Amino acid sequence: MNESLTATPTAEEALHTTLEMPFEDAIPFVQLEHELADFETVKITRLDQMVEGMLGHDDIQEIALLMVCHAEVAYDAISIDPTLGGLFPCTTAIYEREGDDLVHVHHVSATKAIRDLGCAPAGCEDELAELIEKTGQHMTRVWDNIEEHADGATEV
Repeated sequence: MNESLTATPTAEEALHTTLEMPFEDAIPFVQLEHELADFETVKITRLDQMVEGMLGHDDIQEIALLMVCHAEVAYDAISIDPTLGGLFPCTTAIYEREGDDLVHVHHVSATKAIRDLGCAPAGCEDELAELIEKTGQHMTRVWDNIEEHADGATEV
């Protein structure tokens, strides 16, 4: 990151963990942990394969995007303002980094991004704070379960 830039609270508070498992096993494992916390899978996209297929770049690291939505969070967001639906679904990146043997799992909060980008209408700060709190509780559950169950995730 460029040191002259300051990260927003959303970026600073992003969730990140690493997994010691094959990349191909990490994708369904992370998906399942989201679904067990009542997030619905909207789509899984292999970003690396899309870039390679569309642009011919074969030097991109393996990276998948898990797009999920929690009905309660979505309902609360569009109750504040329907335009906020354009910032959903929530996305978790699952990727490898050159130089380590770990799979990285990274999530930036869409609801905190709504706050930091100033996308919500004026006067709804309390509702937005409640939405951020609720989203954080749901995603903390996901993260706790990912970290708790990772060691046994690939056992048959």
